[in-house]
Amino acid sequence: MKIEDYQDYEKNNVKASKSQLKEYIQIYADMAKKLKSEDAIELEAVKKNIKDTYPTEIYFTLVDEVEKPVKLTITETSKEYIIPIFTDIREYAVGSAKISKLFLDKLEMKVISPEDIAKKAEEDEYFQGFVINPHSQNFNMDRNGDF
Repeated sequence: MKIEDYQDYEKNNVKASKSQLKEYIQIYADMAKKLKSEDAIELEAVKKNIKDTYPTEIYFTLVDEVEKPVKLTITETSKEYIIPIFTDIREYAVGSAKISKLFLDKLEMKVISPEDIAKKAEEDEYFQGFVINPHSQNFNMDRNGDF
C-alpha cells in the first residue's frame, strides 16, 4: 500500500486503500492459469507492472520481541530463509493470525519498505527473498525483487 494510505489509516483509523501490487499479482495469477505457462509473452506487461509497482509501496511483516523478522526456512537443514510480507492491513490481519500459530514468540507488525528489504539482502547472505501475502496469493520474489 502507499505510505500516505497507511499514515491516513493510523491517524483516522479508516479503511486503507488496496495495494496496486496485490491487484497486479491477482491479474498475473488469473492469466497464468488461463495461459498454462508462466513464460507466455502475454504476461510480460503484467510482470513489468509488478516490478514497477513493488518499489512504490510499503509492506507489513512480523517481528519478534527483538525486532527480528519472522523467518521461513527454505529447508529444514538450510540456513537460507524468506520472510513473509503483506500488501495491506487486511492481508496482514489474516496472514499474521495464521503465521503466529506456528511461532511461540509474541509477534508484532512492522512496516517495511523495499529499501529495508534491499538492505537486508546486502547484510544477510542467508536471506533469499520474500513471499507476498503467503496465505492468499503466495507470490515469491527473490532478494533483488525478481520472480
